[in-house]
Amino acid sequence: MNSVLNNPRSELHALQPIGEGTSEIESLLSYFCRLAVSHSVSTLALSRSIAQRIEHNVSPDFDWHQRRLASICESAETWSAALAKLTAVSRLDHLTFLPWKDVISKSGLSIVTRGQFCPACFADDLAQNQAPYFRLVWESAEVSVCSRHGCPLERYCPHCGKDNIRHASAYVVPGWCTSCGEFLGKAGAETNDAPINRAARWTARQMDELVHAQQNLASTPTRSNLINAISQIIEEMDNGQSAVFARRIGVAKSTVHNWLKGEGTPSLKASLKIAAHSGASLTQLLNGDLSTWVCPQVEPQLVLNLPQPKARTRTVKRERNWAEIESKLREFLASPTPITVREAARRLNIDTRLLYLRVNMVTRQLGERWKEYLRRRQDEHVVNAWPHLEQACIDIWAEGKAVTLREVIARVPAPILAPLSNLLLNLKDVQSHLMRPDFESEAEK
Repeated sequence: MNSVLNNPRSELHALQPIGEGTSEIESLLSYFCRLAVSHSVSTLALSRSIAQRIEHNVSPDFDWHQRRLASICESAETWSAALAKLTAVSRLDHLTFLPWKDVISKSGLSIVTRGQFCPACFADDLAQNQAPYFRLVWESAEVSVCSRHGCPLERYCPHCGKDNIRHASAYVVPGWCTSCGEFLGKAGAETNDAPINRAARWTARQMDELVHAQQNLASTPTRSNLINAISQIIEEMDNGQSAVFARRIGVAKSTVHNWLKGEGTPSLKASLKIAAHSGASLTQLLNGDLSTWVCPQVEPQLVLNLPQPKARTRTVKRERNWAEIESKLREFLASPTPITVREAARRLNIDTRLLYLRVNMVTRQLGERWKEYLRRRQDEHVVNAWPHLEQACIDIWAEGKAVTLREVIARVPAPILAPLSNLLLNLKDVQSHLMRPDFESEAEK
């Protein structure tokens, strides 16, 4: 299924890239894997052979897939040029994102490290009697769905469940798992069961357009045109205020300043944000061509005639006659029945704290009187319960048992015990009294 061009001058088979001129152009990594299959050698052997022929020193632990062959880094440029030289196939740099290297920062294009693929695309390749291959757009970490089939890109084999299936073997055949050997494709209808994020679909479409546009670029996109386009967007959308624009796309204002006044270049992710907020396509933005771009118009918000809340009126300060309040407190103090300070404050409709602040002496006398009343009541309860506790202790000892709270509660009625604030302490006093020698002599008499 691999088409081999008849070119005796090339040192390696002159394979024609698949999908040329379309958004489904294959990646340089896919081309390299198919070239290794064409020569019936492992990818590692082919990579070392190419490195030797271009006099490129490699370390003993060199691994070809770590070179990010489809990116915009130096490795992509070196290996695309080397393969073009050895295969006599031109424009292999279009199997990478190198055409955009001047308008995307060097570290601003993330490449997937363990590979991702669309099972429906693989199935279509095989149905069309074509060799399955890895698309260039799949190499970008910003792409997570297939814009053609509307399904998520997979990273795991549907048969064995393992990932890194694109690199984990000496022989890599695009479309087949390097772990279990099963075909990775499946019908597109079976992949549409999961909901796809609209933003992810939009990103996939933008990247498809970008890859398609790079096949027919009349000139290399330049940073100056990109910055001019960004300046125009800032001017028309945010009245030239770069800080407002930075907040709009979610980056630091110093970052935007570095683009406009320094030597910085936006990352691919930042360019996608600019395109999303401005309405321009990613291709238009990176090419710096906004001739057909129209600034999005923000519709004015409708004003609703909602009822206005009534203003809160300030409470008029209450005037209090403290002489009269003190007189009332003295009446409470002289009444036959003691009351608490809180009850006095409730009857006077005043805060307890104010009583202590303004009529401190009478308020404290009122409180002490209540405490004394509680003490007298407790003493009365103890006197009332004492005979019952004594008899309970005598009965328990007579049965040869130890005096415990459970035994006492079983013998003394609940109405007698309930008012006691400290039953254990009272029980201890009763036992001490019963053990006194004078009590035993009195009992004998």
